[in-house]
Amino acid sequence: MPEKERAVCHDCGVKEGEIHTYGCDMERCPFCYMQLITCNCKYEKLGYKLDPNKEFDGLPKAVYEKGLPKKEQDKWIKMLEAEGRIPYIEYPIWCPRCGMAWPPMFPMPPEDRMRLLGPEMQGYMLCKKCYDEIKGLIEKYSGKKKKR
Repeated sequence: MPEKERAVCHDCGVKEGEIHTYGCDMERCPFCYMQLITCNCKYEKLGYKLDPNKEFDGLPKAVYEKGLPKKEQDKWIKMLEAEGRIPYIEYPIWCPRCGMAWPPMFPMPPEDRMRLLGPEMQGYMLCKKCYDEIKGLIEKYSGKKKKR
């Protein structure tokens, strides 16, 4: 039986089961499981004290503007490898309301995201049809008292 063709990461081009190219925006952090390029684990694991109330989030200006120095970058990559970098596996995206696989993306206004989805659904993506239906229902019934 021929092997199923493996999915390919749209950002770095590796096939399923392979490790992303370092810097790929699809790689997950093995410490927090969030998007590796946006999580703060590298700073925390390297001993930086982050503070969103301070200039440059508490990082040295050079690190904030240009990234980690080479020695620290190398140390961070060794930490990732020791922890076990997460290989690329393609998991489908589903609309949680209707079950449509791979719903087309559309520009949902940020202010609608929390109002329509709520905190427990923030990681999900609605299809446009379900978004329109939910928005219509909420707008139709918000502010009205339920009849008993």
